[in-house]
Amino acid sequence: MLSRTMLILTSVFFFLSCQTSPDENILTDWSDVTLKASGKGAIDGEWTTSKRIRAIQQAKINVYANIESQVMGLKTGSGKRVLDWAKKDEKIRMKISAFVRGAKIVGLENSGKGIRVDAELYLGDSFEATIGLGRKKQSPTISPEGRKQGF
Repeated sequence: MLSRTMLILTSVFFFLSCQTSPDENILTDWSDVTLKASGKGAIDGEWTTSKRIRAIQQAKINVYANIESQVMGLKTGSGKRVLDWAKKDEKIRMKISAFVRGAKIVGLENSGKGIRVDAELYLGDSFEATIGLGRKKQSPTISPEGRKQGF
């Protein structure tokens, strides 16, 4: 009887202590967002120059994939994920992928059996424009009187 009561109490405390994850941040202002990620590349056996170079490249590929997955998970002001925008339009997906490749490598470390690369990606207004959410700049209009004659 005592063990059954303990089981019930433990279950109740467990369920009461569980928290649901908070809603993801919906971003309406991208001007101050910096994403950070790490990537790892393994080196098997003895460390040679060529193995280290391959591990660095693998770590960079890994870090770019991690940042891209973070970007795709972001929600815009309309509540849609960036992934939804990318699924709709192949050009947007390619622009996002190219934008992610502009991430700044901020750290490179030898670790245990490989290399760890740390990177940061500042989103800002340029990212907003990349996925088509940026405010379009109006081009100045020139009146016919303002144009130069003779051309």
